[in-house]
Amino acid sequence: MKNMLQKIVVQCKYGGEQKANYNWGSLFHGVLLQALPPEIADTLHQSRLRPFSQYVLPRPDDRHLTWIIGLWDTGLAGYIVQTVMSMNRIELQQKGITLEVVEVQRNTQSVQDYFSRFFTSSTPCRRYEVEFLTPSTHKQNGGYALFPGTELIINSIIRRYSAFVQDVSLEDAEAIKQIARHTRIVRYALHSSVYYLENIKITGYMGRLTLVISGPEQLARLTGALLCFAEYCGLGVKTALGMGAVRVKQIN
Repeated sequence: MKNMLQKIVVQCKYGGEQKANYNWGSLFHGVLLQALPPEIADTLHQSRLRPFSQYVLPRPDDRHLTWIIGLWDTGLAGYIVQTVMSMNRIELQQKGITLEVVEVQRNTQSVQDYFSRFFTSSTPCRRYEVEFLTPSTHKQNGGYALFPGTELIINSIIRRYSAFVQDVSLEDAEAIKQIARHTRIVRYALHSSVYYLENIKITGYMGRLTLVISGPEQLARLTGALLCFAEYCGLGVKTALGMGAVRVKQIN
């Protein structure tokens, strides 16, 4: 079976005094691994590049939240889809909370349909807005970056993108530089934010930025496909643990 892009959207509700926040993403990662068959969970534990991202978006005005899982690997995706689609409740033991699963939606998109958005239009989109929904950051010089440079953004996406489009590798230093050289940040409204992973505190950023792509048409089309792929794979570090969730919008 050829790879396809998938997104699972789980709507949950819960009771009690506690209010959900995006840091619960790490707890939901634990729930997912515990629910999977042991051999699949072991494979994911040992994998340096996990073939999914996931994050939690709370609704601040009530006791509801949305759990979103992005998938791009056909091999392991089936196990994750089967496991999550059959859930009717979620136990967060660390919080002493049981969430009721209200609705589960699965959205799929073939490789062909995905790329047709970028490569069959009469003119390529050259302006994109990226909204960071959960804290994002990148490894840089032995620490974490407090601002998202274009090369950091492109590097973050390309490894996962190359695993998705297996017959076209972009993991070439010159190709990455070429894409980054023609992509620039022209506007941003970012603020620092903290993500907690057990006893670890990671400072990153949230907010919005606008990217403009110059250069040849085919480069602009490819860069657009890369940027929008981040909606499935996330941006930066710890995207399987709830960080780096983004929404990407074409600006015409």
